[in-house]
Amino acid sequence: MKLPVSKGPIASLAMTLLLASPCFATPPTSITLSYDLDKGSLHVEAVHPSFNLEKSYVRLMNVYVNGQQVTTLNYFKQNDNYEFTDDVPVTAQEGDVIKVELFCSLGGDMSKEMTVAKPDKE
Repeated sequence: MKLPVSKGPIASLAMTLLLASPCFATPPTSITLSYDLDKGSLHVEAVHPSFNLEKSYVRLMNVYVNGQQVTTLNYFKQNDNYEFTDDVPVTAQEGDVIKVELFCSLGGDMSKEMTVAKPDKE
């Protein structure tokens, strides 16, 4: 006599793993952007604590100017246990809106926008 195989435990396990995966996501907790008009350079700093620099790191950065994607950068390791930083050549003018999206290798993401302004004269 054949016993019926219940799909309940398998489905339950699959759902548990699917729902638990966001728990491992480690998105950046903050992003700071600054733009140097003279150099045409965007400076990106993000707080992204890593328990292992080769497993948990910012893996992807997308940069947009006025809603148009201008750069996609891939990373394979984070240089610091606490933060991610990079300087990216970007062409922008005063009043342009720059948006940066950062994605963690373990899931999770964060984005930040800034409007390009003239530097304060000191």
